[in-house]
Amino acid sequence: MKSKYEALFTPMKVGSITLKNRIILCAMGGTSPIGFDGGFVKRTHAYYVERAKANVGLMIPGVTAVKGMGRWLYEYEDLFMGPVKKLMDDIHSYGSKFFLQLGAGFGRAQIIFPGIEKMNPEMLRATMVAPSDGLPNVWDPSIKHRELTREEIHEIVDAFGKTAALCRKSGIDGVEIHAVHEGYLLDQFTFANMNHRTDEYGGSLENRLRFATEIIKSIKAACGDDYPVSVRYSVASKMRGFNQGALPGEAYTEFGRSLEESPAVARLLEAAGADMLNADNGSYDSWYWAHPPVYMPEACNLPEVSYIKHFVNIPVVCAGKMNEPDTAVWAIESGAVDGIGIARQLLADPQWCDKVREGKLEKIRPCIACHNGCFAISHFKGNPCGFGRMGSCALNPVTMNEEKMALQPASMKKKIAVIGGGIGGMEVARLCKMRGHEVTLYEKSDMLGGVFLAAAAPDFKKQDKKLIEWYINELTDLNIEVKLNTEITSDMLDTLDADEIIVATGSVPKRLKVPGIERGNTIEAIDYLLGRKHVAETVAVIGGGLTGCEIAYDLSLKGKKAIIIEMQDDILKIMGLSAANSNMLREIIRYYNIDVYTSAQLKEITDDGIMVKTDTKEMFIQADSVILSVGYDTYNPFNIEADNIHVIGDAKKVGNLLTVIEQAYDVAYRL
Repeated sequence: MKSKYEALFTPMKVGSITLKNRIILCAMGGTSPIGFDGGFVKRTHAYYVERAKANVGLMIPGVTAVKGMGRWLYEYEDLFMGPVKKLMDDIHSYGSKFFLQLGAGFGRAQIIFPGIEKMNPEMLRATMVAPSDGLPNVWDPSIKHRELTREEIHEIVDAFGKTAALCRKSGIDGVEIHAVHEGYLLDQFTFANMNHRTDEYGGSLENRLRFATEIIKSIKAACGDDYPVSVRYSVASKMRGFNQGALPGEAYTEFGRSLEESPAVARLLEAAGADMLNADNGSYDSWYWAHPPVYMPEACNLPEVSYIKHFVNIPVVCAGKMNEPDTAVWAIESGAVDGIGIARQLLADPQWCDKVREGKLEKIRPCIACHNGCFAISHFKGNPCGFGRMGSCALNPVTMNEEKMALQPASMKKKIAVIGGGIGGMEVARLCKMRGHEVTLYEKSDMLGGVFLAAAAPDFKKQDKKLIEWYINELTDLNIEVKLNTEITSDMLDTLDADEIIVATGSVPKRLKVPGIERGNTIEAIDYLLGRKHVAETVAVIGGGLTGCEIAYDLSLKGKKAIIIEMQDDILKIMGLSAANSNMLREIIRYYNIDVYTSAQLKEITDDGIMVKTDTKEMFIQADSVILSVGYDTYNPFNIEADNIHVIGDAKKVGNLLTVIEQAYDVAYRL
């Protein structure tokens, strides 16, 4: 009997090669096997082999620049003919294919990393380029970029050809040009509002595409017409202006590439020799289209990508929240697109392909689009670009640690008691049982999920709800004993008959000490999110962190007037929160006319509003209800230290899913 999803697993031809199925692992930062220093990133070998074993058809790593650290990539022949070739041999042994994604540089999207001003002046000058003089840097608009010279363009074009030839020699199946996509350098050349050149690389659409099309031709000339070339392609830029993105359904005037212009661009790329368009939407100015957060609708890029397919004769792949199998298979069966781009979902669960084909959808660990482990580049006032995790996964620490963190049976089987049924408690219980221990989980409420139940409550948190469902299903399948409505107190610990006790009791809301805090119009964030208390029409949200801003969005969707009060000088001032997520939330706050007061301290809550103090004045803000979203404190009711008691997650230190789950793995692997 054929799988309901069989269409996803039919062969797909790209140029001269045939992929065994239509699933493409798209490029993500931090996943290239080639490091910035030109060395081989060893941990990527097991990462790609694991996904090849699980039947991903084509794998494309994060962009590798044709020139980095002052050297051209084609100069590293030993790298390509050594560890890269070995990786290709292992990937091919499972029937998967691999394209190396090559890039010309970031242009005005160049990340402003700490110490960039101390770079070698020559290297800094080579890095901070753009199609034309004076374009503002995305991360720090006060920094202006210089115009790339014709000679530099010619060098880059030549380097693409030479690098691709080395790729072919090493067994790499094809290359993908990070070209007309996401507002990188080559994409910037295509925008009339950014390309003001008067030479052959500016002016008409054909001239603005010349840089990209010459690269395609250079690769074909160096490698032969039969060597596949994919082009990463943004159908529409979704930009309202510099550092201004558009939201789904919003009426706006396109500042970058419009949907109307896109067919002509696609045809020019095909005419130059492109064998595939790997497509989505967006630019660094509207980053959340190319890196869709939880707030983005499912298959957010499919309408534009399926539209562009009508204008070309080469395969078109759609990326961007395409990991819902029913949507993905419809897109293939209907002919809307030829291939499905899956990225972060294959970090969370490398076996996605096999589980979909077998119809075991409930076994798929869902990606929740948090970007905490895979793309934690933070952006807020006073911090143009803060680096966090790249290429890993907040929900799956094994990603990029496949060999180091392979699950092993416990050398000694133990009885383990887990106290607390939040994400940390469920994760550690799951892992301990998988290692062979006997596990009992105690939860004082009548539901599993802990504070994450509140985080998952808004309608736009569909994937968060699925994560809770996945954990409950895993505990059931593993036959783990779960005791709900069972509160464990300190005097009960000795009665649990456990060799090891894991405390995962989570956190509780912080309490502010301001006059009026006990009034009836004051509501804790968790009570609002869980529907325990209702709000009136105008609501002041105290706290402009992630939860506070998401609550303001949820209120706006329900037709309420939301006002955000934040003590710091900016909202969403959180290291590790991806700019893709925070930028979209900022645009949502703009779109819904949510008032924001920063550097504002709550002084008093009254029956009809709040008193707030800023740097310059005190003011009264009218509000019918007040929601407190000022963070959490650890909650550990056991003031006991013992070798067999282990405290994890928020009970130890308030963090996020990444820190909670990593601690669960650490404890479970040690016991």
